[in-house]
Amino acid sequence: MKILSVDDKSENLYMLEALLRGYGHEVHSASDGQQALQLTGLSEYDLIISDILMPRMDGFQLCRELKKDARWRDIPFVFYTATYTDPRDAAFALNLGADRFLVKPLEPEAFIKALQEVVEQKKQVMAADRESAPIEDESIYLKQYNARLIAKLEKKMLDLEAANRALIDDIEERERAARERVRLEDKLRQAQKMEAIGTLAGGIAHDFNNILAGIIGFAELGLTDVSDPLSADQHFREILKASGRAKDLVRQILAFSRQREQDRKPIELGEAVKEALKLLRATLPVSIEIVTRIEESTPTVLADSTQVHQIVTNLVTNAWHAIGNKSGVITVQLGNFLVDEDFAHANPDLRPGRYVRLSISDNGSGIPPEMLGRIFEPFFTTKGPDEGTGLGLSVVHGLMKSFDGSITVYSAAGEGTTLNLYFPALEFGATVSKPDEAPELHGHGERVLFVDDEPVLTMLGGRFLTRLGYVPVTQTDPRAALALFKDQDFDLVITDLTMPHFSGIEFARCIWELRPDTRVILTTGYSATLDTRRAAELGFSELLLKPYTVHGLGDALQRVLNSAARAPNRRQPARV
Repeated sequence: MKILSVDDKSENLYMLEALLRGYGHEVHSASDGQQALQLTGLSEYDLIISDILMPRMDGFQLCRELKKDARWRDIPFVFYTATYTDPRDAAFALNLGADRFLVKPLEPEAFIKALQEVVEQKKQVMAADRESAPIEDESIYLKQYNARLIAKLEKKMLDLEAANRALIDDIEERERAARERVRLEDKLRQAQKMEAIGTLAGGIAHDFNNILAGIIGFAELGLTDVSDPLSADQHFREILKASGRAKDLVRQILAFSRQREQDRKPIELGEAVKEALKLLRATLPVSIEIVTRIEESTPTVLADSTQVHQIVTNLVTNAWHAIGNKSGVITVQLGNFLVDEDFAHANPDLRPGRYVRLSISDNGSGIPPEMLGRIFEPFFTTKGPDEGTGLGLSVVHGLMKSFDGSITVYSAAGEGTTLNLYFPALEFGATVSKPDEAPELHGHGERVLFVDDEPVLTMLGGRFLTRLGYVPVTQTDPRAALALFKDQDFDLVITDLTMPHFSGIEFARCIWELRPDTRVILTTGYSATLDTRRAAELGFSELLLKPYTVHGLGDALQRVLNSAARAPNRRQPARV
């Protein structure tokens, strides 16, 4: 048979053509009623199969036009549709003169059988010389057509609204899931940090004991050699060195444990790696040897140094556990690496260009092949219940992605494991240089009220201020200090944050109530919620973190006094 198929969806036309041609029929296709009418005028068809809803001219209109024309009235016409059908659609279609109303989907055999029945019945009707009686009254046709079309469009609108609501719900659910994933990733990183700190506890205690041993030892030598100024000077310089190391160690611990946003900035990766290894060395047993091969000429990378510390801690600790109780070697290498097109193709997280590669290898037992594909899954671990949570590698994987880098692993049973971490190199970056020792900045007899509840710090602060050319008045009780402030004039106030009776913030507010233009420097050893920006919002001229040196104190005083000279009528401090 020669069949005309009419449907506005090309995929439906293709499927129908394939099916009908498979049964030996010749098939022509039209995408709407108007095109079907044109083809009908050009060729004779044994059967027309049409959808209902189509642009320009729909299936109902097509059937109406064909049945009104004596040339085409007797061509068998079949509706084949899945568009929002109900029994009234079929009744209207048959009233128009259609021979069959079929609803998608039908099995191929059933569909072909139905078409054959239509053609046979049409032949019988024509042989009996019975004409079909389509709707002749135009007003009746239009009324029924409009009713069916409106019903279909309303149903389509309802279905589209339902689909739109479902889509909005799906988008909102995806957004909720994304927020929850970010929250859980933050918790995962923080939990892993706490586990790593537990691992480092021995190394931290070891380093602190070494530092304290140096401070105590050189202090004793300084007391015994007080008559020899040269020897005493050397002893005191060693005490200062050891104290600086203690200050840096505390800073590392606080930065490592603090829950905060990622702070990516240009860093020297080699320095961050060396700093982490320094703490780890005391944690590892003497049977573990660490071999480092760190190139000095590597470019800077954009990363968070605290998180790099976390990465190195995780991977070196994992390497140690892989070696176990026997002797072993952990090799840490850092160098330049050029990612070419082939390497980037094999590692989709990387793009061609310059990278800094950090490799951490061990000669432990290796990872079984069946486990390699799961090692970056959260909580997946081969360790015992007391040896770790399994968070480490998943966190490292997430951090490397956040650095726009990647991590790869190579392992073979009995040969150990190598983890390669790729950090994108900055074409321009920070050059780290040590500043020259600046001279002490001296005052000119300004009166400074110094308040701290620790007597040793009050005494030290007073001596620092005297050496710097200021006239200090010191107090360990903020209530007594406030009474002094009421009766005397001061150019500047320095107060500790945490004190009995008054906090430094409360004390400063009392000061400002008396003299709003007073410049106040806030000092603290640690605060989880206070930083330079927050201190400025509270009205403080400077935040000075302990321990500070005489140079640091002098610099802070000069910054505050110079800013006061430039802006004598300063804005009222915030009362938060």
